[in-house]
Amino acid sequence: MDLLSISSNEKAEILEHYNVSEAQIKADVELIKSWKQKQPHLPENISDDFIAKMLLRNKFRIERTKEKLDNYFTLRGYHDDLVRDFENVVPSKHFVTYLPMPKLTPNYERVFIMKLINTDIEAYDIIEITKLELAVTEVTMQYDDSIGVRYVIDFAGFTLKHLAKWNPVVIHKLVTLIEKAYSCRIMGGHFINCPEFASKILGIFKIVLRSKIYDKLKIHSSLESLYEVIPKECLPSECGGSCSNIPSLLKKWDEVFQNHRNFFVENYKNVSMEHLRIADLNGSDSFGPDGTFKRLTLD
Repeated sequence: MDLLSISSNEKAEILEHYNVSEAQIKADVELIKSWKQKQPHLPENISDDFIAKMLLRNKFRIERTKEKLDNYFTLRGYHDDLVRDFENVVPSKHFVTYLPMPKLTPNYERVFIMKLINTDIEAYDIIEITKLELAVTEVTMQYDDSIGVRYVIDFAGFTLKHLAKWNPVVIHKLVTLIEKAYSCRIMGGHFINCPEFASKILGIFKIVLRSKIYDKLKIHSSLESLYEVIPKECLPSECGGSCSNIPSLLKKWDEVFQNHRNFFVENYKNVSMEHLRIADLNGSDSFGPDGTFKRLTLD
């Protein structure tokens, strides 16, 4: 897909980064397909390309890839409320934007931009934000060959009333799906145009994120600080970058979603059939209760 394409040189450099060849990837795909045939709870129609993408997202570690492949089909079924109706999502009509940038960073990372488009507090809904993020992630993982993701969150127009609508349980589910089902390697989270209550925002993320991920969050006091990490050519014009602008990118992503409506409908059905599972899950809290969080209160 053009919006997520990488050059042949970039692809070769990524394979070199992991010290793997195309032949080795094909061999690893066959190994995982053999394993998959012994897992009756998993769907039949898992493509070689999807397995190869999973291998890349898990550093070509066979056992880790098996685990994440199982997670992908199991967790999406477990969190059914967050992964349904993707076929009805229209990115440009949303009150927030969640966009992957077309150009990779020099470290082969994919930059995602999140920004309020409509600041109306009545329109703000954390469930709908979560669905948008997961729908975009679903499409992205079918095509992207980056080695990780880096998030830029623009808090312009964000108020305490918006923050009060955050639900730590829902955010925890989102992070679980992003990391454990979609196998996204989070390389960093970058906050720009932060309000005075940024410490409260960080406080919520500290509750729901693993310490390893939380430590990768950074508040930038200026765009120049952001450019030290992410080049301008990997950012939209709204962030001072040279990579098109958000409205034009949204228009293109509307077309992508329109063209993937049938994919969303069919893929929604592709979840694990737990009654056919042979082995028990290995004690992962991803599959158990949602956990306990204190009610979000803002002083």
